[in-house]
Amino acid sequence: MKNHNAPFAIRFIGFSAREINIFDATFSVEQNREKQYYRLSEDSLQEPDLYLVNADDLKALAILADMEPNNLRPALLVGAPHVELPFATVERPIRWLKLFSALDTLIERRLIMLAKQDSADGALHNSVPERRRRERLDLDLTDPLEYERMRSRAPQSDRILVIDEQSTFRDDLSVAMAHYVVPVEWVGTAEAAAEVYTQLSISVVLINPQLEQFDPYDLCSTIKQQHDNTRVAVIFLIDKDFSYDHVRARQVECDGFLSRHLEQPQILLALGKFLSLRR
Repeated sequence: MKNHNAPFAIRFIGFSAREINIFDATFSVEQNREKQYYRLSEDSLQEPDLYLVNADDLKALAILADMEPNNLRPALLVGAPHVELPFATVERPIRWLKLFSALDTLIERRLIMLAKQDSADGALHNSVPERRRRERLDLDLTDPLEYERMRSRAPQSDRILVIDEQSTFRDDLSVAMAHYVVPVEWVGTAEAAAEVYTQLSISVVLINPQLEQFDPYDLCSTIKQQHDNTRVAVIFLIDKDFSYDHVRARQVECDGFLSRHLEQPQILLALGKFLSLRR
């Protein structure tokens, strides 16, 4: 089986800010382990290698059910769930050796499953449920018209727009998307981008937020307003040194961010959730 040297990404569900800080600090100091882990930011669109869930939080367990965990994307519960669930569990108070041992076991199982997969399978066709961008509304109390107002039409056809100074990322993405007959446009300025997203049907806009000519959050707001009646995803394509402003991003309805340094299958998997072939 191929060695995996990169840290594994964990999606946290239901933990307090204090607990998250403790996990972050512990992961940070455990740099000499054979398998290392890090927490995915809430706004990262990267798919996790596994889920870590607060079993004492009923809402967290409900969210986990929506994620449909399996051996390819397993879940580890922390605490004692009030109902019997088919997931690995570690007790509270947390014993870190036991927690890392449980994480390692789940990841080994995941790697074995991945190794058995046919490498010819398309990344966009791997079944991963989309995370909710809004809290689930109460079905008994919510006016059905509210759901209608929240819905927007899908673009007539899939098209991706990359706004970046260099075309390298777009060129690589274009080759991958050609298999799915999804064109990928590229521009280097906000002005050039406007000529594309005002005239063509766009599904996804990828913005390099570190370009100096414009404010990426303002540009996101402009694009969303332009496509008020149609569904368009705006995603920041970031480097490690970029500080993502969670509050501003939510205000302008930015859909999240992706690291430009992810492997292509991970990028395709994330983008696939916003394309019609996944709807």
